[in-house]
Amino acid sequence: MAELTVSVAGLRDHKGNLLFCLTRRTAQYLDCDKDPGAVHGSVAASVGTLDFQHVAPGEWALLMIHDSNMNGKLDKRFGIPREGFGFSRNPAIKFGAPSADDVRFEIPAGESHQQIKMRYIF
Repeated sequence: MAELTVSVAGLRDHKGNLLFCLTRRTAQYLDCDKDPGAVHGSVAASVGTLDFQHVAPGEWALLMIHDSNMNGKLDKRFGIPREGFGFSRNPAIKFGAPSADDVRFEIPAGESHQQIKMRYIF
């Protein structure tokens, strides 16, 4: 089995929660909540580090949202995120969400680390 530590960088503030979803369905990573094998949940934004234990080694994708108003979703205006978001491998953000290839990463057996840089458009 594997252990993954994820540190969160670039939080605008420590209000609200961080919503996260770690999925092996990398091609459909944006629909992570529909993956019964996904690891998802929320933690206080002030935590700054997430620890995933007993994860199966292999390819994964991680999506994170800074839910500053604690309503349990990513707020958008005209389709543009109004809250912070981040992806595994920190791909460049252009128009729309990054591709599955841009967020897919390998979790090896043992311990590994990933840093998620939060991004804000507004």
